[in-house]
Amino acid sequence: MNQHGTQELSRPAGGQGRERLLSLVLTEDFRQRRRITVVLMTACVYLICAAILLYGARSGLFHAAGASTLAFICLATPAFFLALMRSSLNLRFSQPSLALPQAMCAQTLVAAAYAVSGPVHPATLVLLATVMVFGMFEMNTASVWKLMAYSIAAIGCVMALRSHQDPLAYPARLQLIYFVLAATVLPSISALSIQLRQMRERLRRQKAELESALHQTRRAATHDELTGLPNRRHMLTLLAEHVTRHERGGPDFMVALVDMDHFKQVNDSFGHRVGDDALTCFARQARIHLRSTDIVGRWGGEEFLLILPQSPPGDPNVGIERLRGALAVTEASKTAPHLRLAFSSGITRYVSGEDIDDVIERADQALYAAKSAGRNRTAVKLRPQQQAA
Repeated sequence: MNQHGTQELSRPAGGQGRERLLSLVLTEDFRQRRRITVVLMTACVYLICAAILLYGARSGLFHAAGASTLAFICLATPAFFLALMRSSLNLRFSQPSLALPQAMCAQTLVAAAYAVSGPVHPATLVLLATVMVFGMFEMNTASVWKLMAYSIAAIGCVMALRSHQDPLAYPARLQLIYFVLAATVLPSISALSIQLRQMRERLRRQKAELESALHQTRRAATHDELTGLPNRRHMLTLLAEHVTRHERGGPDFMVALVDMDHFKQVNDSFGHRVGDDALTCFARQARIHLRSTDIVGRWGGEEFLLILPQSPPGDPNVGIERLRGALAVTEASKTAPHLRLAFSSGITRYVSGEDIDDVIERADQALYAAKSAGRNRTAVKLRPQQQAA
């Protein structure tokens, strides 16, 4: 058992050490990590190319001085871009990935490798396409075309120069064929990369639109369209959550039913548009003047349900009275500037173990008592055993 216990303890320590190492090398920023990872991937390719250049220089296949120098540059290039990424200096540029500068540096080195690789120089043309593929996901359309034009121009100049300097190793006729192939393949790869990028952007937009539609659908299912408050179904869910939390030792809470006073007269006198303005005014003021811990939802028609946790600063009715005072001086509708709103409310406390319907029924009875007592007031109704206590 001790042995197993030691293994369990060592795993988190190893995981933490691995995470610290990743943070040290790749930083903790997700986007920077992705950019640095790409640089490290290209560094592996650079490392292989440098090894080939050194091997060719030592075996006499390549121009020794040129290949050795180029191998050193191949090692220094990814180190330079890695330093830029790790120091966050790349964030000062409009395109922090530095995809175009990296790709242009790579194509320059490919062209240089073509010039010094002697009899195996045709093999380096594969790297031109490889660089185009590496950059396709990070560069925009303009950058892709720039890279393509630069790559064709660079390799064309090197082919022309080497066929003039060393016609035996670089026959002019073969260089012309190689150039035509490069000038045909690179635009094709560029066009394909642009199409892939456009597809990727389209999928990203569609994903964002679907997420937005899903969010709106969820909100429509849980919130009232007019007031933006939680609807009856969602308030029942929130009530159940508060009950569960209370049964597990959470705080007490109270439930209040609120009904707008003389709301039918508002609709009859001013029309349903003013009535809608009155409801939205109540919802807006409730968000402002109730406590941050209180939850208000539209229960139906001109009725609202409040969940009032028993928490500081004290009596949950304080927020209700603050709301009542605010509505008394607030213009409910621009169409009816003199209209002021009032409401009656009934409050009761949830008692452990009772059904939610019983709590709501008791709050409704308290609301009826408030209306019977003259409206524009709050009535509190407790369970019989609470009143006796």
